[in-house]
Amino acid sequence: MKNPFEYKNPDAIPPTDIIDLFVPVFGEYYNIPLVGHTFINGARGSGKSMMFRYMMPDCQRLVDDKGNKLDLPRAITDLEYFSIFLPIKKGHLNKTDIKLNGTHGDAILNEHYMVTHFSLIMFDELSKLEIEDNILHLEKLKSFYNEIFVEELIYSGFDEDKIIDVSDVKSIKEIFKFIIKTLKLINKQFQMDYISKLVNTQDTVPYNGCILSYSDFLTEIIKEFRQLPFMPNHKPIFLLIDDADELSILQRKILNSWVAIRSTDVISLKISTQLKYKIFSTINGSRIDTPHDYSEINMNDIYTTKRDLYYERVKAVVEKRLIRYNDNEAIFAEDFFQEDIKQKEKLDELFNQLKEQEIKKGKNESQAYDYAYRYTTPIYITNLEGNRSTFSYSGFKQLVNISTGIMREFIDFSSDMFEEALLKNDGKKLEFISSSIQNDRIRKYSEQKVVYEFDKYKDEGDNKMDMDKLRNLIHSMGELFKLILISNQSERRVFSIALNDEPSDELKRILDLGVSTGYLQKSMIGNKEGTGRARLYILNRALSPFFGLDPSSFAGYKFMNSSVLEVALTNKKLFLSSFKKKLLVTGKDNIQETLNFDE
Repeated sequence: MKNPFEYKNPDAIPPTDIIDLFVPVFGEYYNIPLVGHTFINGARGSGKSMMFRYMMPDCQRLVDDKGNKLDLPRAITDLEYFSIFLPIKKGHLNKTDIKLNGTHGDAILNEHYMVTHFSLIMFDELSKLEIEDNILHLEKLKSFYNEIFVEELIYSGFDEDKIIDVSDVKSIKEIFKFIIKTLKLINKQFQMDYISKLVNTQDTVPYNGCILSYSDFLTEIIKEFRQLPFMPNHKPIFLLIDDADELSILQRKILNSWVAIRSTDVISLKISTQLKYKIFSTINGSRIDTPHDYSEINMNDIYTTKRDLYYERVKAVVEKRLIRYNDNEAIFAEDFFQEDIKQKEKLDELFNQLKEQEIKKGKNESQAYDYAYRYTTPIYITNLEGNRSTFSYSGFKQLVNISTGIMREFIDFSSDMFEEALLKNDGKKLEFISSSIQNDRIRKYSEQKVVYEFDKYKDEGDNKMDMDKLRNLIHSMGELFKLILISNQSERRVFSIALNDEPSDELKRILDLGVSTGYLQKSMIGNKEGTGRARLYILNRALSPFFGLDPSSFAGYKFMNSSVLEVALTNKKLFLSSFKKKLLVTGKDNIQETLNFDE
């Protein structure tokens, strides 16, 4: 029985499946397919690549301009925009050996390499289009080849003797084949005849080949190509540059220089990052800024402010997958991912007791409900005492909270749960996944992130000491939040730390590392004085089962000075010591300014 939660790279999913499964996880998706440069920032698995896949022509042909599925595909010429997907795979472009001892040639050669690489991908994608092979299309494409492509290559310094003659070519695909062959030759000459000479030498090596640039070559090529009769004439061309933070720092500056050109009448750059981009200056040292040069969508920030919307989006994604699994019969996500019934009954009973208790104290219905909502789960977990590990992390709502706004998290652990449930059901069709299987798999998933993924990041990282400091920080935060959860504090549902002041360079570097690796999310809130904004760092809720936390908690956050949090980087025991005294002994909340690590 096929697993409905099996993850596939969006590139490998057929367009009909993309249309059936795609849900715009965030409402801001609809701002992406507008003319203009856009940065889309989000952790791995937050849905960026799926968005880009949905924007590709083979998918857009299957829906109308409102996103409604069509009975028959529409013509490419009817599309509102035309997208070309340009993934930046790790190690493919960021060649650290393309250097000329810091001279201006660094930028020129890196841009040439980027433009050649992108042009190759672009024409390879265009060659796969279903273009009617008629005389008009063939002649227009030949004209484009001879009058635009070849001319621009010659202007760029390409050897005329190596130009392929297409006069006798009889098919569109063959012309594309020759364009690709020419670009491969340029790329091969650059890599084999030039880059190889740079290896193991400190001397400047002259480059005598052609130079392709963004403004003089790629922009002109795209500008003319979009006017061909089989293209959406004068409609925007979107270059979907995926995982741009895999580019080298110099290459990011080059990409920023393209953004600064503001060539949106021809090309709009849609640039996705995994929160590690951080360079917004151009080759000339100027800075690109919103809203003049580009717009920006931060998907993690959206989750921290619109969690109800995220819940509805996950529900839609899950139920679309379950409909396909269940032969077009609907299954509610809440029914498929069952809660622990006994635990739910006990929580409901405690909720009603707390609510009734507050009403007897003179609180109105709304106030009593808010109190019960705030304290039911923390009190329940606290009362488990030595059996706190028996708290069940199950039920659709709880799993959504655990996924922390990252759709891939939900799909990943749901896939594991499904496989185990299918095995226990002897391969027969599933009507639900039991709470025990959910709880077991999510606890293992959480442990995997805290233990094994840290080791992986450390092994792959450049600075292993920084990963050790991040590990200390995450464990310190998780254990602090657990102390607060079982304390007598007025607000026990805490999952975030807000800083009273600006962090040191070291603390900021580790916090940024936590955000880029997905262990933390970053936001801003009003400071305690009400005079400005404070940095807020939220622990990934997928770590809740490991630390024994309530993943639904969101409202509470702990203010502290940066110097206090910085201690957690190297000394978890010292960091937690004063918190333990004040939380477990006095139950007081006065732990901001008065921490004294010398006591």
